[in-house]
Amino acid sequence: MWTVWITVSTSILIALVVLTSFLPAFRTAPLSWRLLSASGIPLSIVGINFIFRFWQPTAGPYLANELYPFGNHLHTWAVSFGFAWLSFGLLFTVFALSGSRERSRAAWTALLASWFICWLPHGIIGLAFAWAGGNAPSLETYSKWSSEPQGFVLLLFNAVTLLAHFGLSILGFVMTGIGFRRERIKSSTDVVVTKPSAQQIIGREARQRRS
Repeated sequence: MWTVWITVSTSILIALVVLTSFLPAFRTAPLSWRLLSASGIPLSIVGINFIFRFWQPTAGPYLANELYPFGNHLHTWAVSFGFAWLSFGLLFTVFALSGSRERSRAAWTALLASWFICWLPHGIIGLAFAWAGGNAPSLETYSKWSSEPQGFVLLLFNAVTLLAHFGLSILGFVMTGIGFRRERIKSSTDVVVTKPSAQQIIGREARQRRS
C-alpha cells in the first residue's frame, strides 16, 4: 500500500507546486475567469478519489487484459481514469488562468470544446440509461450502497465535488461569454464614423484649389 501513497502524494505535490505558481495570475484575473479556472480543482479531487478507491496493489506475474500492478483490468482502467482526471483538472485550471491574462477568446473556445468533449461520453451514457436502462435495478443497487455509512459518504462526496465542478464551470463559461459580448459591443460603439460638416467640405475644396 505504500506504493499507492508515495505515487499519489508525489502527483498531488507536483499539482500543488504548479497551482501555487499560478496564484498571482489567479488573484489578478477577473471573477469570471477565476470561477472558470477553479472548476478544474474538483475534477482533480475526483481523480484522486478514483486512484485511492480502486488501486489494489497486486504482485506479478502480470497478464495483459487480466492482471496489472493496479489490480484487475477494471481496477486498472479506473486508476488510469483517476490520473487522467487529476491531470485534466490541473491543465484546465492552468490554461484558464493563462487565457485570462489576454482575455483570449481562442483560449475560452478551446476550454469549452475540451470540456464538452470530456463530458460527452458521460452524457451519452446518461441519456442511454434514461432511454433504455434498467433504472429500477440501478436505483436499488445505489440505495443499498447508500444505506451503508461508507457508501453514503462516498456518494455524498462525489455529488458535492461534481456539483461544485458543474456550478463553477457553467457559471464561469457564461460570465466570460457575457464579458466577451460586452467587449464586442463596446468596441463597435467606440468606432464612430463622423461625417464632415459642410464648412469642412468647403474649406477642404478651397485648399485643393489653392494647391
